[in-house]
Amino acid sequence: MSEKASGFETSEPRSGAIALIGAGIVILLALVIVGVEAYYDRARDQQIFVKQLQPVSEDLKALHAREDTDLNSYRYIDRAKGAVRIPINRAMDLLIEEAHAKR
Repeated sequence: MSEKASGFETSEPRSGAIALIGAGIVILLALVIVGVEAYYDRARDQQIFVKQLQPVSEDLKALHAREDTDLNSYRYIDRAKGAVRIPINRAMDLLIEEAHAKR
């Protein structure tokens, strides 16, 4: 029987080429991982800046000041009905006193 009639390949595989291709794939995979990690870190840092470190707008500062004023000041809501706004701390104290008086 001749070599060609046996029905299978008789030559040796090129192990050097296989090793180079395998090493290339591993290096490419490592580069992709490093690139994705760098992209993720940059995107995360940008989101942290936007959410926490970015300067607060003047409109938001004005809103907070108005809310603080509303929560910590006295004011008539309806003079005819006798409805008034009192500071939140005073309202909590009155509520606690009322709860203790009902016991």
